[in-house]
Amino acid sequence: MASSTDPISRGQLQDPATPAPQLFRYAPTTEYLHIIRHFWIPVWDFPEGVVSHQKVLQYPSTLLVIAPDYAIAKGPEPALSHKHLSGTSWAFGVLFQAAAGYRLHGSDLPGLVGRELPLAEVSPSFAEVIEAVRTEMSVAPSSSAVHARCIDLVTAALRPWCSPLDSDERLINSITDQVETTPSLTRVDKLAAHTGLDERALQRFTRKRLGLSPKWLIQRRRLQEAGARLAAGDCTVSDLAAELGYADQAHFIRDFSRVIGMTPGAYLRKNNP
Repeated sequence: MASSTDPISRGQLQDPATPAPQLFRYAPTTEYLHIIRHFWIPVWDFPEGVVSHQKVLQYPSTLLVIAPDYAIAKGPEPALSHKHLSGTSWAFGVLFQAAAGYRLHGSDLPGLVGRELPLAEVSPSFAEVIEAVRTEMSVAPSSSAVHARCIDLVTAALRPWCSPLDSDERLINSITDQVETTPSLTRVDKLAAHTGLDERALQRFTRKRLGLSPKWLIQRRRLQEAGARLAAGDCTVSDLAAELGYADQAHFIRDFSRVIGMTPGAYLRKNNP
């Protein structure tokens, strides 16, 4: 099991004014790579009165999250995801591959976009796992040995959903991977040509399998890249708009501001005072 202490992922928007939790990230074993992207475990211990505001541009995937006071399955978040952390606590999360959402939730998946439901409602088999993970994490939440045992517990519960992918599942994983790794895919027609589907078929397919549109996939990848580059401070807004394939800077500013809640310039200055 590969592991790392990972302070930030591409979807995590940085805010130098707020404290960050310690974040552990673990890759799944080969057996689960087709349905699990990674495990993530934030652990925090903030002084009284301190609140950490976490903002995430979520990947087009479903989540599983177990914490001391809740356990949820969460659909893809179309907007900016917000979480306020305070006190001392932890969470154990699974970020699934794109194909896993429909496999776990079936035709109910589109209705889960932007929503969450109790994890036990996905399958009664998760009830014992939730309590077992809580018992393990309550002892030593930053322990890699504890993390390994929790990962074993959760992956064992997921085994019924771990059969080989069918052709549609392979295709949805491929589509999301292509969007994420191919910067030249800046329009839906380009993505359709890349996948061998016409635009209407691509629209129907991603709506069914993700609850999201191809246009959303492309915009989310661009905004994730924009957030990372602006936080690093290694570009100008105009250069970044061109690199991301926007027709003009104004279009980029509108997209970024609508989703993030501030202009790219303001985000750049905030992270590079």
